[in-house]
Amino acid sequence: MTFELEQLTKAKLTDVVVLSQKNRQLDENPGAKLSLELALGNDALACFDGHLKSFLFTRTVGSGKPAQDSLEGVPVVSDMPALTGIGQKIGVLRWELELTGYELVIDLGMGGKRSNLEIVDCSVSNFRFKPNEGGSVEVKCDVESPDVSEAVFGKLAKLKSREIQITLRAPEVAQNDIDDTKPAPKAAKPQGGKIANDDATRVFIDVHAQTVS
Repeated sequence: MTFELEQLTKAKLTDVVVLSQKNRQLDENPGAKLSLELALGNDALACFDGHLKSFLFTRTVGSGKPAQDSLEGVPVVSDMPALTGIGQKIGVLRWELELTGYELVIDLGMGGKRSNLEIVDCSVSNFRFKPNEGGSVEVKCDVESPDVSEAVFGKLAKLKSREIQITLRAPEVAQNDIDDTKPAPKAAKPQGGKIANDDATRVFIDVHAQTVS
C-alpha cells in the first residue's frame, strides 16, 4: 500500500523554501521545498506500517465502551477513534522515510486543469504524525522538487500559510520493476557425489546476488 492522495485533499502550505544547487546554471530553474500540514483519517497510517494504527488507536476507551456513539447522518471518521495509552502520551511521532518520483498538483479552484500548479519529480520526506482523539491524524511532511519555474514560484509565494487543495500521486510502477521471474541458478553438478568447492561457491554467490538485486 503506497501513500498518495488521489482525491483533492485540504492541506496547509506552511512554508516555501528555495533550493539552489551550487553548480546550477543561470538559465536553470532552482528547486523548492514545500512544507505541508494535513488532517487525515487514521486509516492512512496503514500506508506506512500495518501495525501503526493499532499502536496509536483503539476501538474502545478504558471502560470497554465504544469511544463514541455514531450519529445518524454523520460519517464515521474511523473504526478505531480512541487513543491508546501510547497514543495519548507520544505527542508527535517522527517517521524516517523518503518517497521519490511523486507529482504534486495544487488546485487553484479556477475551474480547469490548465490553471493548476503541477510540480513533478518530487520527493516526500520528514513525516511527522500527531494522533488525535476521534480517529484523525495530523500529518506534516516536506515535498521537494529540483526544478520549479519562476511562474510557479510566484504563485507558491502567494499561497504560503494558506489552505490549499492538493493531490499527491505516486509514480507508476513499470511491469519490469516488479518482474521477479528470474530463473533460479542451476545447481552445480555433483562430482563423485559431492559438489566441487568452486562450483558451490559460485552457486552461493549467484543466489545471494539475485536476492540483493
